[in-house]
Amino acid sequence: MEKIFEISGNIYTFKTEEDVDINFEKISNDNGLSLYKVSFGWKERVFPKRITLEYKILCTDVYTVWDSYRVFATDQTVTFRKTQTKSRLASGMPLKQLFSKRGINRHLLAVSDVRTPMTLSMGSYARPAFDSMTISVDFFTMLTGPFDSYEAIIRIDEREIPFDEAVKDARKWYNGFGYTPAFSPEYAKLPMYSTWYSLWQTMTAEELIRECKEAVKYGMKSVIVDDGWQTDDATVVYGYTGDWQPVKSKFPDFKGTIKQLHDIGMKVILWFSVPYVGYFSKNYQRFKGMYITDDGKSASNCSRLDPRFKEVREFLVETYVYALKEWDLDGFKLDFIDNIESNGIVDERMDVVTIEEATEQLLKDVYSALTAIKPDIMIEFRQAYYGPVISAYGNMIRVGDCPLGSEKNKDNGIDLRLVSSSCAVHSDMIIWAKEDSDESVASQLWGTVFTVPQISVIFDNITDSQKQILKNYLDFWNEHRGTLTSENISATAMANGYSEVSAVHNGEKITLAASNVVFSMGKGEDRGYLINISGQDSLIVKSQNDAYVCEIFDCLGKKIGETSVEKASLCEVGVPYGGMVKVVKAN
Repeated sequence: MEKIFEISGNIYTFKTEEDVDINFEKISNDNGLSLYKVSFGWKERVFPKRITLEYKILCTDVYTVWDSYRVFATDQTVTFRKTQTKSRLASGMPLKQLFSKRGINRHLLAVSDVRTPMTLSMGSYARPAFDSMTISVDFFTMLTGPFDSYEAIIRIDEREIPFDEAVKDARKWYNGFGYTPAFSPEYAKLPMYSTWYSLWQTMTAEELIRECKEAVKYGMKSVIVDDGWQTDDATVVYGYTGDWQPVKSKFPDFKGTIKQLHDIGMKVILWFSVPYVGYFSKNYQRFKGMYITDDGKSASNCSRLDPRFKEVREFLVETYVYALKEWDLDGFKLDFIDNIESNGIVDERMDVVTIEEATEQLLKDVYSALTAIKPDIMIEFRQAYYGPVISAYGNMIRVGDCPLGSEKNKDNGIDLRLVSSSCAVHSDMIIWAKEDSDESVASQLWGTVFTVPQISVIFDNITDSQKQILKNYLDFWNEHRGTLTSENISATAMANGYSEVSAVHNGEKITLAASNVVFSMGKGEDRGYLINISGQDSLIVKSQNDAYVCEIFDCLGKKIGETSVEKASLCEVGVPYGGMVKVVKAN
C-alpha cells in the first residue's frame, strides 16, 4: 500500500505492509531548514511492520555521503545503490548527509526518534530520473511496540553551510529533546593506558603493574584493564565470560593489585562484556531460556543475555555494584552493548517487551546504581553504541577497534566529535611495531590529537626514539587539551578522509594537516600549531594582517629551525613529516 503527500512541490511516498493511518505535514521552514511531523495510527495495539518514507532530490553539487557510523565500512561515495545508516537506541543515530566537493551541506536528514530501530538511505538509483538522489527512511526495522500510535519529527537541512556545522547543529537539536550527555569527570578526559592490544588476554598482575609504572611517566592517568583478568584460557575468546571473578593464576590478590595501581597514580577501569555469558562459565546454565541467541555453536563460545528479563538486568547491576565496592574501581568499560539485538521473540516472562526499552532500562539501572556509590565513576562505551540516548549513561565514547588503522582512528574520532556533544571522545588504543619509522609513529599519534589518547604498547618493546615521540605527543596533548577538546572544532572532509581539522580556544589554534593545506590564523588568534601528517615535508602558512614567526619541530619534538612569514604573504615552510610548526604573531 502507498500513500502520497505533495508538500511545497515535493512528493513524499509512504509504503506500508499493513493498514495504518498516516499523516505527514511540514510544521516549519526557516531559510532552508525544515521540520516535518510524521504520525502513524493503528486501530489497535500492534507490533508494527516496516513503513518506508521515500522522496527524491535533484543531485546538484553532491560529492559524497556522510554519517557517523563508519566502523567497519569506508565507502562514503555516492553509489548506484543506496548507502544505509542503521539506527536504534544502542547503535548509531538517525542522521545522514550529502555534501559538496567543497564540504558544503547539500541535504542533511535527521529523525527525532533515536530509540526506534530504523534505517536511513541515500543513493543515486532514482529510476527513471537518474539526475536525482533517492532518500528514504525505513521505520520499525526490528521488533518494537506494541503501540497504537507513533509520532516523530523529521528535520531536513538544506542550508549552504559547512557540512560539519550542519552536523553539530543537528546534534544540538537532539539536545532540545532532553538527550543530554552524562557528566564526564575530569579523569575521563585525560590520557589512558589500555591493556587490550599490548597484553591481551594473557596479562598477569605483574605485567599490568610493570606497564602502568611506565605509563604514569608519560602523563597517563588511568588504566583500562581489558579482557583477560577473568580467564587464563585465551583460546576460546569469550567462553569464560559471565562469572566475572578474577582468575587466581594471574591475579592472586585482585584487590591488592588495584590498590597498587592506585598507589602509583592510576585510576582503574575494568572491562565487562555486558551481554556475553560463556559456554564454560558457571552462570551459563543459570540463564538458560533468557538468551537472545543460544544454539551452543557461536564462534565466540558464548550466548547473549536478553535484558527484557528482569532477572538478567538485576544480575548485571549486582555484578557491577559488587565489583565497584569489592575492588574499589574507578570505572567500567561496558562492551558489546550494540550486540543486544532483537530476536523477534516475545516471552510472557519478560517485563519489558522491546529490546530498545530493555536496553535503556538496563543502562539507566546500571548508571543510577554506580553513580549512587561513586558520582564520578567513569563508564566507557564504544562505537557503534553511541548516540543521543545512550550517551546519557556513559561519559566516555571510544572509536571502534582499528589496530594500526591510523586513518580510521583519525576519521572515526572526528566523526564522533561532531555528534557526541560534551561526551569525552577517545581514540582507539594506539599500538605500533618497534620496527616502524619514527615519522610513521608520530603521524599515527598526531592523527588522534583531537580525541583523548588511549595507548596500548609494551614499553620494553619500543625504541628510545619512539618513547621520546610518545612523551612529546602526550606532553603537548596535556598542555593544550583545552583547545584540543574544545567544542569549537571544524573539519574539512573529503571522500577519502578528513584532510584538515582545527580547533580554536582562547586565542590558540591547532590544525592537523593530513594533506597540503594552507594554514592561517583569524581574528583573535595570536598563536597556532600546524601538525604535519600529510606524508610531505613542507606545509603552507598564509599571513593576512600580521607577520608571523614560525618555529619548526621534528617528530621527536626537537626544534630544528625557525623562519618568518611576512605580512600578507604565502610561505612554504619546511616541516618534516610527523613534525610541527609553531606559529606566533610577530611583535
